Amino acid sequence: MTTRPLFWKRLGHPHRLGAAAVLLAAALAAVGLTVADGDFLARASSLVAGVVFGVALQRGELSLVRAWRDLIVLKDAGQLLGFLAALFVAATLTLGTLAALAAVPPADARIGPVHWLLPIAGFVFGIGSVIARGGVMVHMRRLGEGSLVAVPALLATFVGFVAGITIWPWTWAHAIGNAPTPWAPAWFGMAGTLALQTLLLAALAAALWRYRPRDDDDGPKSFLRRALIDPWPAWAAGGLLGALVAASYAAGEPLGLIAECATIARWFATALGLAPVDLPGLDEGVGGLSAPLEAFGVTQHVVILFGFMAGAFAAALASGRFRFAGFTLREGAEMVVGGLLLGVSAMTALGAITGEAIAGVAVGALSGWIFLISASVGIVTALKLDRRSAMMSVVPPPSA
Repeated sequence: MTTRPLFWKRLGHPHRLGAAAVLLAAALAAVGLTVADGDFLARASSLVAGVVFGVALQRGELSLVRAWRDLIVLKDAGQLLGFLAALFVAATLTLGTLAALAAVPPADARIGPVHWLLPIAGFVFGIGSVIARGGVMVHMRRLGEGSLVAVPALLATFVGFVAGITIWPWTWAHAIGNAPTPWAPAWFGMAGTLALQTLLLAALAAALWRYRPRDDDDGPKSFLRRALIDPWPAWAAGGLLGALVAASYAAGEPLGLIAECATIARWFATALGLAPVDLPGLDEGVGGLSAPLEAFGVTQHVVILFGFMAGAFAAALASGRFRFAGFTLREGAEMVVGGLLLGVSAMTALGAITGEAIAGVAVGALSGWIFLISASVGIVTALKLDRRSAMMSVVPPPSA
């Protein structure tokens, strides 16, 4: 019989001081970046946004795959209502501010091209999300929680990005290059678009309301326990995510985790001779996503990734949900297949759930709605087709 070392066992207990140390280190790093750049909004704000992003995702355990699985299996719409909250808050704050100030969206707003490959990419992304048990941000959150199964999933996702860069000349020529970028405010105005989207989100929320989660009355709890140990309600995490998307627009850089993956994948593919040096659309930016051919550097997109990991790690430590977990050969193979699908589809769609869908809906882009709907269709289809317990069963979170 083998036993784990004592320190290994204790990783599964709440470590508030450890979490505080991680957040303090992130704060000091933000101060250092501010001093180095002479401007908080250059890279330090991206680091802070990443930390908040990681905390929100870890505490709320948001996942579109889980959202649809919970509705299908448990008749629980809590996670889906959380995503609706994210969309509502992001759109209200972003479009509402633009309408009040009579302003235009930032130059890199996620107003993507709508082409025949977009719904296909969204559908494939949904299929890959089910095979890999979650999308890109879910696996980054899991890595911050100590789940080693995220490693093959993320590595395969990067390979998928490289594949997407490799076929980019064909994708650009046959789909993206001449595609329109429909933007609802061009037809209905900022306030009109916000009103229409609010009505749509309200109708969806009303349809799901009967499946809302019921509060379990297990006695009074302290604020610290609710904030640091118990999982957050999905609506709270979703609302915070939506506010973060809006704040990122105010700072001039739409929130997302895909841009740096695409940039590094382009450098890698070019170095291997898999892609030409000149790739139209990626240098100047298309749909709010730019992936210039440049060496790896500590850019805004890089620090937001580190911030996300730090936030998820700190939240996992504070709640006692950090623990190393391995995986079987079959699980690793599924992560590779799912990750490849995630990478190729996200590169083709120019983003994923946060960057393409939520940030797109926040500014009234039709591309955001198309990706979100097609990804959801892909997820539901995959869940219906593969009803193994690993896909459909609900695993309770580890005890605090």
